[in-house]
Amino acid sequence: MNHSRLFAAVVLVAASCAACGETSREATTIRIGVTASANEPRVELTRTVIDRMSDAVDSGVTRVVVYRQGDAAGGAYSDEDFTVRDGNEVESDSALRRLGFEQNLTRLTGQLAQVGGSGPRLDPLAVLADMASAAGPAVLVLQTSGLQNTDPIDLTRLGLDLDVPTVVASVPDDALPELTGKDVIFSGLGQVTGAQKPLPPAAREALVDLWMGICAKFDAKSCTHDTEPVPGGASIGRGEVPTVDLGEVVHQESLVHLPTAVLFKAGTDQLAPGAREALQEVAKKFDGRTTARVIARTANSSSAEAALDLTQRRGQRVVAELVDLGVSRSAFIEVVGAGFTAPLAVDLDGAGDLIPAAAARNRSVVVELAEPKTSG
Repeated sequence: MNHSRLFAAVVLVAASCAACGETSREATTIRIGVTASANEPRVELTRTVIDRMSDAVDSGVTRVVVYRQGDAAGGAYSDEDFTVRDGNEVESDSALRRLGFEQNLTRLTGQLAQVGGSGPRLDPLAVLADMASAAGPAVLVLQTSGLQNTDPIDLTRLGLDLDVPTVVASVPDDALPELTGKDVIFSGLGQVTGAQKPLPPAAREALVDLWMGICAKFDAKSCTHDTEPVPGGASIGRGEVPTVDLGEVVHQESLVHLPTAVLFKAGTDQLAPGAREALQEVAKKFDGRTTARVIARTANSSSAEAALDLTQRRGQRVVAELVDLGVSRSAFIEVVGAGFTAPLAVDLDGAGDLIPAAAARNRSVVVELAEPKTSG
């Protein structure tokens, strides 16, 4: 769908004159792709992206193309000449160039604020592929939470406690055109709203690493994570896409269930930011009589041996941290790294695919308490 007629031609000329007298000036194409689901902030450009656009306009001829998930593959939502001109020439006066850029940006901002996705899935990889399919150098801006929930990286099944290099390597070579000559900026990664619960810091870090890895795999000229929060506010997207379940901390009288996304950096036994605070609440349940079993689990994966090793190390790491928080080492009567051999819930369906909710439940450390400290 092309919405170029929505834009007044105050400082623009027809596209047919875009190259008139400008052979010596730099030409830049900026492609902006958005997923715009109901679980993501309203589309709005960050200052980082705006500054990149401003630099391009200052350098010469600039074209801005917008892509929205759900539109025809390879088709643009809008395609605009963003060049500020004096007649047929690029405007040489910097103040007038700045004024023209601000006018163009205001129109684009208004257009983007009305972009809402309606698809049943979140597929930022497809949007990136659409942008990359156009030949030639370009700046590609992908504004998305990054929570892909369709193949080849369905994070509703994989979760975010994953081996990032392995997942990146598993992305098929034909999933994207090569990104050679293209500068890629990821904006909004890990930012969510609506039904999608906020991501713990370690999960956001894994998500960023995943997309940076995919970008590098396909040979982009540069890969940038825009850390500036998307300022857009509540979503207008109608696409109620599946959410990524990372589990919840559950405190019962004699049991505490801790998701690995809260405790550990993805695929490791390194404690995540916020893990110590979560374990402090567990430590409060111990007194001189309390004993505990610690059982670390994960979801089904290709290597039972690797899963056992990881969960054993994680169980020991939790115990070490609780001891550091003041719990006696002798309080722990058993520490089990169960891998995926003793799941809390069966997490494979008949086709051998992970069941998202069950897999999320199994990615956990459980502390079973005998004679826990009672309040009061």
